[in-house]
Amino acid sequence: MGLGKTVSTLTAISDLRDSLDVHKTLVIAPKRVARKTWSDEIEEWAHIKHLKVSIAVGTAKERLAALEAEADVYMINRENCEWLFNQFVKGTGKKQKLIRPWPWDTVVLDESQSFKSQSSKRWKAVRRLRKFYDRCIQLTGTPAPNGYLDLWAQFALLDRGQRLGFTEKAFKDRWMNAPSRYDPSNKYEMKGDWARKQIQEAVADITISMNAEDYLDLPPVMYNPVVVTLTRKQQETYEEMAREFYLELEGKEITAVNAGVLAGKLLQLANGAIYYDGKKYEEFHNHKLDALEELLEGITSPVILGYNYRHDLERILTRIKPWAKREGKKVVVMKTVEDEKAWNRGEIDVLIMHPASGGHGLNLHKCACETIVLFGLNWSLELYQQLNARLAGGHRRIGKNIIIHHILADNTIDIDVMARLEDKDCTQNEITAAVKTYVKEKL
Repeated sequence: MGLGKTVSTLTAISDLRDSLDVHKTLVIAPKRVARKTWSDEIEEWAHIKHLKVSIAVGTAKERLAALEAEADVYMINRENCEWLFNQFVKGTGKKQKLIRPWPWDTVVLDESQSFKSQSSKRWKAVRRLRKFYDRCIQLTGTPAPNGYLDLWAQFALLDRGQRLGFTEKAFKDRWMNAPSRYDPSNKYEMKGDWARKQIQEAVADITISMNAEDYLDLPPVMYNPVVVTLTRKQQETYEEMAREFYLELEGKEITAVNAGVLAGKLLQLANGAIYYDGKKYEEFHNHKLDALEELLEGITSPVILGYNYRHDLERILTRIKPWAKREGKKVVVMKTVEDEKAWNRGEIDVLIMHPASGGHGLNLHKCACETIVLFGLNWSLELYQQLNARLAGGHRRIGKNIIIHHILADNTIDIDVMARLEDKDCTQNEITAAVKTYVKEKL
């Protein structure tokens, strides 16, 4: 993350156009990335400034006009993959046929981990279109956020199943043990280290894996846990919910129907509030809000503030708006491209964002920000890493001393989630490190 995947790909596209190996390229990316990030990169680098970009984001009419415009690189957001398929193809299976010429010989999937599920509409659409273009390029800083099983669908789009099997079932049968009927997690596990090694070697010849530390002299990232403690009564209430799957809080009945729901409810309690009737919530404690205000008072540079739940956002805004008014600070919830531009111009002091809506691919490092504050955690390693990478990823870290504060509630699920994220990171690093080793030794 942050090592220059976008500009590297654009450089390759430019060179391939010069050698007549590539004519037109379609890039499928998250919406915010499709709308701005790629065109910004082209403007920044002199050697690719000649590339013309057409951005197919907006209404159906606007998208069609952008696709029909003359350009070198066409951008479309991943939510419109199925729509794109319907513009060019009629029918399915053997009856599938083009209803208009397919113009792109190269397709780039940016943040390809969002194509890790073969059941998603976007994956099915790209898979059915795969026969119409020769070259597929995938970019991701988190290729397997939940383990090796995430790799199959992505490589099935790259090589049409040559390396990891033509079906996910074949992949599982070869390298995975099916979960026991008594296993509540329902997780497939690797058959052994030999299986991991075989997968690594199978994909290494079409994979480039790079870590920033191998190429850049970067200062370390400081991870600072800011631990708050519940009162004795609050701790007893929290433990009651964890034990009984039921809680009565200020007359409101809160129930968790299974362990998965319970995990979410406990994360909410750790953050200081909990939903009880649809979008209604009851406050539980303010310890994290107190810690957040103390942190903000001691930070002199701009801050990216990550949150998880809507009630987190509402409570955060209620607490820090008086502080911002008193200190003359500007606080903005990240929503639009204009917010991103204002942030990079240094016009915003606190940028509040949810990892799912702002973590992938955005360039948020162009101002003086050196600090991320995470009000709470979630179970997704991908979202966690992607948000942190807005400042700490690769070249974005050069010349800065990045600090990532985690506000955690002691003796709660927060501590378990932090440990799980660290454990899953080992799997991610294992994959990328193994690919690099293979490339050095055999290619």
